[in-house]
Amino acid sequence: MPKKVDHEERRRHVAEAVLRIAGRDGLGQAKLRDVAAEAGMSLGSVQHYFTSKDEMLRYVVKYLGETVTERIVAGMGESSGRPVRAFLLSMAAEMLPLDERRRAERRAGQAFTDLAVGVPELIEDLRQGDRWLRERVAELIWQGQRAGELRPGLDPEREAVVLLAVIDGLAAGLLPDIREPRQALDAVRYHLDRLAT
Repeated sequence: MPKKVDHEERRRHVAEAVLRIAGRDGLGQAKLRDVAAEAGMSLGSVQHYFTSKDEMLRYVVKYLGETVTERIVAGMGESSGRPVRAFLLSMAAEMLPLDERRRAERRAGQAFTDLAVGVPELIEDLRQGDRWLRERVAELIWQGQRAGELRPGLDPEREAVVLLAVIDGLAAGLLPDIREPRQALDAVRYHLDRLAT
């Protein structure tokens, strides 16, 4: 009986190879042949799942967004009964490049953002991910206000934008080791404490 192949699992396997290459060597090195070697597959197998590098990269952008989102959503599920500030801090830690996996994801994300300039499909994927995250953070801030944990006069939408900008700015300093992980987390904690009642 022929072996049943999970095509989506194979596509994710290729995406993981792209993320490893992008995190280690930069997205420019993620040529189909190099991706195939990293994934332990033949070039023909990779081309079976992705007809072009652009198609592969569009898939990886979505996969990367889904992977980080899944971890954030899992944290939301575990956050019931936890203070909103504690959850927002753990969300920030998930988004900051604090270990090799998150460093690779952040480098790949930056590379995809640069690549997206002039590619409407990629820009729209990035916009959707940003919109989803911003809305979730604003919702959490609003919940913190309702619970009396965060100041009532805050504008949740604007505070969500500011918090995400703080995380992005700290990440930019973490990647080249200009900033230390503890310093970045302390800065997020300090910012969240300023929102408290």
